[in-house]
Amino acid sequence: LKCDEQVAAEAAGEDASDFGVPELNVSYKPQKIAPKFQGSVRQLLHKRIRDAYVHPQFISDVMRPMKIDPVIDQEVQHLSGGELQRVAMALALGKPSDVYLIDEPSAYLDSEQRITCAKVIKRFIMHAKKTAFIVEHDF
Repeated sequence: LKCDEQVAAEAAGEDASDFGVPELNVSYKPQKIAPKFQGSVRQLLHKRIRDAYVHPQFISDVMRPMKIDPVIDQEVQHLSGGELQRVAMALALGKPSDVYLIDEPSAYLDSEQRITCAKVIKRFIMHAKKTAFIVEHDF
């Protein structure tokens, strides 16, 4: 994908690297989550977000309020919908990214967990100084 300025600079034989669409790292939490991983939540977190899930700031800002510790040794395949949703949120926020795309973060969560999840997302995005796009149909 090239902008008009980039095409013109290339046609003139100039350096066009300052133009165009910037490359961004994106973290995506889909609306529907299927528990495909064979193993425990701890193994999944270790495989996907090894550095984040043991970081003290991430533990206090995400892991503890999302109540990941009570399910950390359970098999991913045996998690309830709400437990799976909380783990998926931790995975999405634990991936170092420029932009976070979060689809239906409150699906399968009870009313108290929904509020906690919204606060966790807001606090994380504000502290990390990142951008998030969140799709939620319940508000």
